[in-house]
Amino acid sequence: MKVPILSIRDLSVRYGSTTILESINMDVEQGDMLGILGPNGAGKTTLFNSILMLQEHEGMVSIFGHSNGARRYVLPFIGYLPQRFSIDQNFPATVEDLISTGLISIRYMQKNAHLLERNGYRWDYNPRLSNRERIDEVLRMVGLEYARRKRIGMLSGGELQRALIAKILVSRPLMLILDEPFTALDQDAQIRLFNILKALNEEMGVTIILAAHDLMLLMKLAKHIACIDRRIFFHGSKDECIATDLMRLYSEHAMHMHMREHAEMGTAGHLGSSRG
Repeated sequence: MKVPILSIRDLSVRYGSTTILESINMDVEQGDMLGILGPNGAGKTTLFNSILMLQEHEGMVSIFGHSNGARRYVLPFIGYLPQRFSIDQNFPATVEDLISTGLISIRYMQKNAHLLERNGYRWDYNPRLSNRERIDEVLRMVGLEYARRKRIGMLSGGELQRALIAKILVSRPLMLILDEPFTALDQDAQIRLFNILKALNEEMGVTIILAAHDLMLLMKLAKHIACIDRRIFFHGSKDECIATDLMRLYSEHAMHMHMREHAEMGTAGHLGSSRG
């Protein structure tokens, strides 16, 4: 039986006395589209950084069946799009230049592809394709053939997001982790990105984990939903999400957190004024 493409057990992250994530447990199967729902500060980015070994943490993380320190050898088979990516408008690189940087890891991936096969996974890589053909392929996937030689500093927000996705797709990763990919995109750009991700998942079988604030968007796109605010308080299918009335639970939880923060701020202000 194939192991989950991602498995997390008792993952916690603490900064001093502050707990950012607490006892996260989760399995993600190959071919899933998992939406991570949570407000700002819920720990979504910290969770992604922990999976990708960018954040120290307690507990176990296994990718393609390789856990903890050993997972560094299979990390290049994951494509990661961070929440913020700023571009200097005068930077001279073109879209093609940006995408070509995604080819750098291919030699390392060729060397370690056997680590995937050991646990039942296969890297869909065609060694006969030239770099030019690989770039042409991903430009078609994201609909940016017209922008090949356009400077990345001149791209719209939606075009830049698609160019960044093309960059991580050019090495044919088995899994994508996307941190708030729809943020700051207009409606047309959101629809384009929505359709790209849906095709990658349904037609190419790419496993996708993405974070968002918008439950209704995730309900349209994802197969499973995980709701997080320091801890996971829901993880299930869309049908289970509807059956448990997650929208109400999430709204109540968000309101509770807001009221608690407001009370804490009020207490701090009262204490401050009494000291003055």
